[in-house]
Amino acid sequence: MSAEQQYSLNGILRYEWIFGPGFLGYGEPDVTRELISSLDWPPGIRVLDVGSGLGGPDFLMAAEHQARVTGVDLTEATVQLARERQQELGISGVEFLQGDIRFLDWNPESFDVIWSRETLLHLPDKEALFQKFFSWLSPGGSLVITDYARRPGRGSSEFEAYVQESGYPLLELDEYARTISRAGFSDATAQDKSAELIRYLESHLNKLEKDKDAFCRRFSVEDYEYIKGRWQLKRDCCRQGDMKWGWFLARKPGSESFPVRKDI
Repeated sequence: MSAEQQYSLNGILRYEWIFGPGFLGYGEPDVTRELISSLDWPPGIRVLDVGSGLGGPDFLMAAEHQARVTGVDLTEATVQLARERQQELGISGVEFLQGDIRFLDWNPESFDVIWSRETLLHLPDKEALFQKFFSWLSPGGSLVITDYARRPGRGSSEFEAYVQESGYPLLELDEYARTISRAGFSDATAQDKSAELIRYLESHLNKLEKDKDAFCRRFSVEDYEYIKGRWQLKRDCCRQGDMKWGWFLARKPGSESFPVRKDI
């Protein structure tokens, strides 16, 4: 299945069917709440969500923390559906934009937090993007990223084939954090959350198998086999240590600080 099919509206909706309304990431909404708990979130905090999908995390930020959120996603259909969900929920303080983050721009210091979940793995020149993020953040603003990384050196043939087929330019976990630091950020930390990802994948696989008939009625057997096979492969690559699930936190130096805590 091509990347276009994976991130088509149908592809997005089948992930939401498993993860829950508005969510497209593993362990939601618990992961969003855990990441939020790593920062101080005063009311009115300005957030840029890169790869906002259907908006579940953004709605949570706005409803539970009075955040003002700008979500950016690559596909128009996804953005339109997120806007419809927002209207249905009656949530204010969130706006969604369609576009490629590499070619968008904001004034310096437009945001207090830049947030991204499993989106930047598609981009080869992360350092150039992190430099833009640095400019867009206010002094003391925070960068919050979860993304895939890889072990040092070459992984198994199965893993390398998966990475090549997917077109993922994965960095090593520590190199990912160093790339963030080179863009000017301080206090950059990389946490290996692969064990948690394995647990989430197993939980999602169990749900998928348990509800196979309902899933296939809503989508297709092809969709079922694709997701099951891909998640099993990710789980096995994490078990072998080839693939890492990294949580990356960093701060732009400055006096207006939203401090990152080290307890997640």
